[in-house]
Amino acid sequence: FAGAALGRARTARRRAVGARQPARLCRPRAALQATAPGAPVAAEGVETLRYPGLGSDAEVLSRFAQDLAELLKRGETWSWEQAALLVQDATGLMASERSLERIQVPDGGHINVVGDVHGQFFDLFTIWEQFGLPSTTNPYIFNGDFVDRGSFSVETLLTLLAWKIAWPEHVRLARGNHESHSMNVPYGFTGEVLTKYSPEAYAAFQDLFNNLPLAHVVNDHVIIVHGGLPRDPSISLASIEAVDRGDESRDADKIFTDLLWADPCDRPGSNRSQRGEDLATFGPDVTEQFLAANGLGLLIRSHEVKDEGFEWAHSGKCLTVFSAPDYCDSCGNKGAVIRLQVPKEGGPPETVVQTFEATSRPSFYVPSMAYSPMSPACRRFLSQSAKQHLSSMLG
Repeated sequence: FAGAALGRARTARRRAVGARQPARLCRPRAALQATAPGAPVAAEGVETLRYPGLGSDAEVLSRFAQDLAELLKRGETWSWEQAALLVQDATGLMASERSLERIQVPDGGHINVVGDVHGQFFDLFTIWEQFGLPSTTNPYIFNGDFVDRGSFSVETLLTLLAWKIAWPEHVRLARGNHESHSMNVPYGFTGEVLTKYSPEAYAAFQDLFNNLPLAHVVNDHVIIVHGGLPRDPSISLASIEAVDRGDESRDADKIFTDLLWADPCDRPGSNRSQRGEDLATFGPDVTEQFLAANGLGLLIRSHEVKDEGFEWAHSGKCLTVFSAPDYCDSCGNKGAVIRLQVPKEGGPPETVVQTFEATSRPSFYVPSMAYSPMSPACRRFLSQSAKQHLSSMLG
C-alpha cells in the first residue's frame, strides 16, 4: 500500500485546493519517531457509554460531554452505534444554523475564540483547565480545522460535538479548510476514521462538515472566519449569510474559498497566494474597507501557525489565533485562545489573548500524520481495511 499510494497521496495533496502551503521549518523530534510500535486506539476495547440524546437536560448532556472526553482520554474507542446518534443530532443542529451566525454577548460577559486544534486532543484539556468548561456563562467559538494532521482527530471532533449538543447556543463550530474530503485524504482524517470506525462513519462526518457555518459576528463588532476576507471588499455580511453551503458550484464566486483559505499580507489589494491554485491574500486596505463597509471593528481568523499562538496585523484590525501548540509534534510553537470581554458598562468587546504550551502525551500516543498515506508511518498505523479504502479513493 504505502509504496504506490504514497505517490498518489502526494499527487492528491498537490491537487487539493491550496495544498501547497508556505514552507514552515519544523524539525521532527526524535523522541516521537520512536512512539509505540502499533496503533493502540483502544486500551480496553470499544466502550458503550450511552448518548443521552438531543433534548435531554443540559446538565445531563454536559456531564456526558465530560465523561466522553475522559473515556477518550484513556485511549478507549466509543462505539459507533452511539457516536452515530451524536453525529446525526449535531449535523441537524449545524444545518439549522446560517452560513453567518450572529452572537450577542451580554454586558460584562465574554466569549472564548479557539483557533486550529488539528486533532491535538490532549491539548483540549489544557484549554478547559485554563479557560474553563463550556457553559452558558463561558461560551466558545471553535474556528475550524478540528481535524487532520493530529492523530486524535476523531476524539477531538466527537468531544466538540458533545459540547455542541449540551450547549447549542454557547458552543459554536465554524468550518475550516480541513473540514473537507479533499484535505482529509492526504492529511490523515480519512485514514484515521477508516481505521477507528468505518466508511459509514466517514460519510457521516463529511455530511456534518458540509453543514458547518462559515462565519460568526460577535456584538456587531467582530467578524470571525477561519481563513480570511473575500477578495472583493464590497461583499456584505448579507452576501456571506446567503452562501449556500450545500451548493457544489459555490466556489465559483470565491466567497466560500476566501473565507476558508485567504491569508492577510502587507501588500495592498488582493493578490495570488503562495498556497497556489486560485487562492488569494488580502491586504490592509481590504481589511479596512470590508470592516468599514459592514460597521465592524475587528477581524479574527485562524488558518496559520504562529510561534506565539497569535499575531496582530493590519494596524490592529486583523488578529490570527492558532490553538495547536507544538504543531505536528515538531514546531515548538505556543497555542493561544482569545477572550472577547464585553465591558460591564457596554461597548465593543475588549480583546484578551492568552497563550499555553503543549501538554504531555500519554503512553499510547500516536504521532501526527500517522494515518496519512503521505507518511511512511501509515504502514504501521492504518488498518488493512483503511489501506484498501484509501487505495480505492486515490485511484
